[in-house]
Amino acid sequence: MRTIMHVDLDAFFCAVEQRRNPMLAGKAFVVAGRSDERGVVATASYAARAYGIKAGTSTARAQQLCSDIIVVRPRYSDYVAAAAEVMQVLLAETPLVEQASIDEAYVDLSDLREPPMQIAQRVQSRVQHELQLSLSCGIASNKLVAKAATDIGKKQARSGKMPRALYAVPTGHEARFLAPLPVDTLCGIGPKTTQRLHALEIATLGEIAWTREADIRATFSQRQASELINWARGIDHTPLVFARPPKSLSHETTFMRDTSDVMVVESTLLTLAYELARRLQRKQLRCYVVSCRIRWDMREAVGRQARLPRATDRGDEIYARVHDLLRYLWDGKRSIRLVGLGVSQLGDYPAQLGLWDIQASDGAEQQAQTVIMAAEQFLGRPLSTSRLAQSATKRWTPHSLASEG
Repeated sequence: MRTIMHVDLDAFFCAVEQRRNPMLAGKAFVVAGRSDERGVVATASYAARAYGIKAGTSTARAQQLCSDIIVVRPRYSDYVAAAAEVMQVLLAETPLVEQASIDEAYVDLSDLREPPMQIAQRVQSRVQHELQLSLSCGIASNKLVAKAATDIGKKQARSGKMPRALYAVPTGHEARFLAPLPVDTLCGIGPKTTQRLHALEIATLGEIAWTREADIRATFSQRQASELINWARGIDHTPLVFARPPKSLSHETTFMRDTSDVMVVESTLLTLAYELARRLQRKQLRCYVVSCRIRWDMREAVGRQARLPRATDRGDEIYARVHDLLRYLWDGKRSIRLVGLGVSQLGDYPAQLGLWDIQASDGAEQQAQTVIMAAEQFLGRPLSTSRLAQSATKRWTPHSLASEG
């Protein structure tokens, strides 16, 4: 019999910060960027959530909702290290652990003799006492229902404190557990699908599973309808993935002031391209697809992607393609709030070098290093792409440097 435990670290970033600074316990605080840098909330403490503050809320809005809110700047390296500590606790129970994100994982308990609830309670206790972190768990016969069990457990336990919830769905009771829940409870049902279901006046998973099956099959494609009905009935055969290669990588920069300076935007993209190239090289991956994303304001954004002629991990090739996409998306006139670059269709593809590639790569790499050094001199500090556009009075650009050569 298959038994899956889903674990979710409660308010993880806040919990790590509270572990570092116990004075934050019980206080309304957020891990977020600064309001004068257009920061957003990454995680809000449960005391802050009582004010309506949640992940994605702008820091400025959070300060309006709670005048006494404490803003803590994120320390991502600390969060990665803390997540690794939690994974070690999980691996001590069973080697069959899939880390789904920095604060979530699935654990296969199928072959263990000890009762699943007992294992979950021990894991929660160890994480709390050894790591001073809070962990919620959901147990079910598959990944889909286990995650829903965690979410429902946390909602039921919510009281302004770390929930440390534990909820188990007995095998054979999956459909009964899911039936009264809203359609967007399941992670496979996103906002657009939810809108389509609401347009059909379908509000609960039970309606998808049983009473409105004919409407579902008439409205969605055959594959989509079958997936929705199976999910709503608690049927999920998705296996755990114990070594998941990344599907995509991305970087983006929110400018401190909206900018229409072409040189600033292009230089930012060049730096992002080389940062992504270094990440690809560290992971020994290459990409086939490059994407560019522009946000004009909080409500409107555009994006486009293009396939490369060959897989690459080189910054110059990534930048050349994204530069074309930038020109397609932007006329250089409208002010930009955010610009981003992404790569996808990743794999350990073999290198495909032409006769002149080594010389071209060396020259492009040298040019990029020159640009980055110029940027660091301009800023007076090691390069941080989140601050590239803090001043547009002084300009630096790869094009001017290239023309000098």
